[in-house]
Amino acid sequence: MSSRTSRALGILTVLGTIAAGSYGTAFWLLRDRGPSAEAIEAAARELRTAYEPGDLILIQPFYATRAREWLGDLDPVAPQNPLLEDFETHRRVHVFGLFGSAEALAEPFLRMGLSRVKVESPTKGITIATYSVSATTSIEYSFRDELKRARVTYEQTDGKLEPCDRYTDEFGRGGAMGRWSCRRDAEWFYVGKEWHRMGDHPRLCLWAHPPNSGRLRIEFGDVPLTGILAGRAGHTLNSSLHARERVDLEIEISGVGRQVYSFGLSEHWRPFSLVTPDVGTATVTFSVSSPDAGANHFCFEASMRRRSG
Repeated sequence: MSSRTSRALGILTVLGTIAAGSYGTAFWLLRDRGPSAEAIEAAARELRTAYEPGDLILIQPFYATRAREWLGDLDPVAPQNPLLEDFETHRRVHVFGLFGSAEALAEPFLRMGLSRVKVESPTKGITIATYSVSATTSIEYSFRDELKRARVTYEQTDGKLEPCDRYTDEFGRGGAMGRWSCRRDAEWFYVGKEWHRMGDHPRLCLWAHPPNSGRLRIEFGDVPLTGILAGRAGHTLNSSLHARERVDLEIEISGVGRQVYSFGLSEHWRPFSLVTPDVGTATVTFSVSSPDAGANHFCFEASMRRRSG
């Protein structure tokens, strides 16, 4: 290679490096940073004035969750795929959207049967779209909300029941939503209301780690039978990476029967449901077990629902 050619290649390399650096610098300086914290707060306050109990708030895209600082007590959700959410128990859905995400959901929501009520942009870069839902069911009883009234026991392989009767308002992660602790391995062997990342999104659910052998039983008495028992359950994101076996969730309704649902490691928030009588009351027991309990961080939520009409 001649010295002239070598010199030319050197110059081209330098110019290429400068161009790449300039592009990167310009991209960083001129990138779309999205709405400011002040704008998000103002839009969130606007949404709060429209919110009514029973509404669902979707924050989109899933990573734009700063609005939680002002909407967190209203239990907003920010899933990667909002079309998989359970809308049927909500009267209205509010989409808090950045970067055009609210607009992108308009057509899919209309195809799903939701009716658009209002679309507004309270601040630059933020769109709030409100939809009405033809709710087909109503929640009559939430097992998560009734945890303090539950009876929790550890059923050993020989059938002996050991009570998990230590109740405290502080759950395992330091919050104040309550838990029932068992008498052994209480740092993880308990039932409590906690937020866990179930796949792509944090969910408020009942932590129920299976024991090394036997079953963890959560029993609710005098539960109203309303026609449908429905819920979701699965492994936490951490569990799906480190656990080794499925978790079995058995649901027993006194005088009706029992059903077992198995949740594989890749199943984070899978729905389940079963038909019940629509009159009277019963004892409902959730039993959690696994062939290998190691790192099996399991969480579920369930409710009794009544179909409208």
